[in-house]
Amino acid sequence: MMNSAFSAQISWILVVLLLSPVLVISQDQPFLPRSRDECEVVDLIFILDRSWSLRSPENFQKELSFVADVVSVLDFSKSRVSVITFSDDADLNIQFNEYRTLSSFQNAIRTLPWVGGNTYTHKAIEMMLSEYNSHIQTRAGITTIGVIITDGGSTDPYKLEDVVKVVHNDRIEMYAIGVGDEVNRQELEMLATGYDHVFLLNDLNSLSTIQDKLVGRFCRGTPAPTQAPPSDLCESDPADIFFIVDKSSSLQSQENFNKELTFIARIIDSIIVGTGRDDSRVGLISFSTNASLSFGLSAYTTNDAVKSAVLREKFTTGDTYTHKAFNIMLEQFRNTARRDPRVKKIGFIVTDGQSTDPNTLKQYIEQVKSTDIEMYAVGCCEKSGAGDFDSEELNMMASKPSNVFHVDDLDDLRTISVELNLKRCRDQK
Repeated sequence: MMNSAFSAQISWILVVLLLSPVLVISQDQPFLPRSRDECEVVDLIFILDRSWSLRSPENFQKELSFVADVVSVLDFSKSRVSVITFSDDADLNIQFNEYRTLSSFQNAIRTLPWVGGNTYTHKAIEMMLSEYNSHIQTRAGITTIGVIITDGGSTDPYKLEDVVKVVHNDRIEMYAIGVGDEVNRQELEMLATGYDHVFLLNDLNSLSTIQDKLVGRFCRGTPAPTQAPPSDLCESDPADIFFIVDKSSSLQSQENFNKELTFIARIIDSIIVGTGRDDSRVGLISFSTNASLSFGLSAYTTNDAVKSAVLREKFTTGDTYTHKAFNIMLEQFRNTARRDPRVKKIGFIVTDGQSTDPNTLKQYIEQVKSTDIEMYAVGCCEKSGAGDFDSEELNMMASKPSNVFHVDDLDDLRTISVELNLKRCRDQK
């Protein structure tokens, strides 16, 4: 009789354990950092497709649950989350600062309705810009990350292309998640900050497979997406590098300008971009009649993100006021370069013409030479017609003769091998 009672008690305990919600959650619970102190303070904007192609409210709920899981690592007293859904129109369903606790946010997002309709992605991106711009003044220094989940191509791709340019100019870091076989991969790559910010999934059930990768962008302890070589194969000398690119009228076309940009992107492969002490940072300055900072040293934190930003640069026209670009470079190095003496400061100019104001340029070159900035100079097209650089000016801009390169044709940029001597990699066995 005692054996029977004992067996019944053991059976009851097993039933309780098997049905325990704690046990079930622990089996399915995704990785979390050890504490929320391990997570960066960020502003997240989720943009969720709610069009007819989702097919059911249940599928839309999978998007909502993914968002609820991703934000579970954040400290809602510091970080903020906004949610936009879109189809024929876009709605700002959850504004920044609307919910200041995780539980209230998760409860709210799971009640959002599936609407159906077409896929007017550009309307959602415009709404994201509006939400971002209305709060950016009070959030200086805090990274804004946009995450779009869509299962189809945009209904109006031309309007989307126009608004995406504004997004990248405003320095919102964008991730693009495409679900299913009807997504437009080219659109996703255009939306994303870099190729390593694009995820292609077979179905909505696969969203959970990229949760850690997305969380790893702002929390330590999870694998952040990166295309950088493994640390056990490569090591790096840190540098802050500004590329200065000529986009004056003498280049003649966007096609020719792209050859300059592709050349720069190839050089970026010879360094390791990142946020560590031994990593490098890259900025871009462009010039013609005027000069502008296309993006600063802290704008992008992976090689692919930097290269993607470089390759998006647009050709303009104008004269060759090289000294204006040098002025911006000097200001940026004074204000944003790291003070660590280990960090090299490098300026790298690619030009196809003589300076419109050579006397002022000489003054700025003297300023550069009084600093610890090492300058490289590449000149193009003295003989081919697309530009006519000045060899004396080129030699004057570079820190030493071995840092000077010149080609007769833009296509010949592919033949130049520039060694910045920052990255050293061992052979992979």
